[in-house]
Amino acid sequence: MDWSLPPFLRQELGDLLLWQWLGMLLCIFAGLVLGLVLAGLVRRFIEVVVKRTSVRWDDSLARAIDTPAKAFCTVVLIYLFMKTLQLPEEMLGHLGKLARAGAIASTVWGINRALYSVAHAVADDSYSRETMDPRRQAHARSMRTQIIVATRVVSVLMVVIGTALVALQFSVVRSVGMSLLASAGVAGVVLGFAAQKSLGALLAGIQISLSQPIRIGDSVVLNGDYGTIEDIGLTYVTVKLWDERRLIVPTPRFLEQPFENWSRTHVGMLGTVFLRVDFDIPVATVRAEFERLMDLEPMWDGRVKKLQVTDAGENAVELRMLVSARDAGTLFDLRVSIREKLVTWLQGYEHGAHIPRTRMVISDETNGLRATQVPASAPAPTLTSAPPPQSAPLSASAPAPQSAQAAQHTPTLIGPSARPPRG
Repeated sequence: MDWSLPPFLRQELGDLLLWQWLGMLLCIFAGLVLGLVLAGLVRRFIEVVVKRTSVRWDDSLARAIDTPAKAFCTVVLIYLFMKTLQLPEEMLGHLGKLARAGAIASTVWGINRALYSVAHAVADDSYSRETMDPRRQAHARSMRTQIIVATRVVSVLMVVIGTALVALQFSVVRSVGMSLLASAGVAGVVLGFAAQKSLGALLAGIQISLSQPIRIGDSVVLNGDYGTIEDIGLTYVTVKLWDERRLIVPTPRFLEQPFENWSRTHVGMLGTVFLRVDFDIPVATVRAEFERLMDLEPMWDGRVKKLQVTDAGENAVELRMLVSARDAGTLFDLRVSIREKLVTWLQGYEHGAHIPRTRMVISDETNGLRATQVPASAPAPTLTSAPPPQSAPLSASAPAPQSAQAAQHTPTLIGPSARPPRG
């Protein structure tokens, strides 16, 4: 066939003729164009099919396999076109190995993307449906965690298998593999010691997906930091902290050290609000106001609202309010809101007369004043007049008192019901 070509195309460049080099470039261009066109037609066909279904995971599947399908079609078409160029058998063999390696790599790539897209679509759809019922939220998080972790395990296995298949296409790699197989015992021991931590983290990730001490969406406390499990990988866990930071924690940490899981069995939580008030406040009035505020609070889940007197100190009474919310984040906002509203109400109730205060008794002694602090829990003393002090008869040189009241001892009480006399 090359004898019908012009003479300049039959010039030799290396081991090939000029027309073969130009043909290879043309085959690459034609394979690329036709591969994109063929993959586009396949995608349009798949889109028409998936539009007739009611599920959503097939839509993400069609988008996921689009790019790997283009790569697969391009590699196969380029190899088929190059077989028509009358290339030497040795070069055609090398091109065949490259084509098989590219086809295997694109296939593994497509399978991994398909697994990820379908798994995430199914997990998200199941999670969104079951989280509408608070009793099913724990089960939804459990399923989502199992699906995502299992997908990552399968993905890692697919990459390992695909890499092995690609490597076996070349004779050099096969010879190295046979020599390594002969010394597999020593190599296994060396690799075991070298990758001990990595393998331990990988096995810990698989164990977490099975035993599930944590799940995606759980509220946890690690080293005093509150956060939410955002992602569970095979070697590490991503925790989203309350201030939008991300805490990266190795998976063995959740199997070897204790931590708090606030949503292990139920996402609903209880919280407390403390308020210190004066002893003379009517507790029933505070309880009625607290219940009124809770009934108007949209963050309350309607389960628990309770007010109790938990302590009575020297200067104040401690009130503890127990509230409930659907999750930890909402519970924190609810506690802050109720505390602020009750403080505002206490400031305006009877002009703030029931805010904790310190009481003192000031008495008028013959030689000066004396101030004594009285606990708020002590009964208020009554005003009494002390008898006049015993004194010797007045002498001629001693001045006489101006009146009989100056010799009397008159204590005065400063408190919520008594005020010091003016002047």
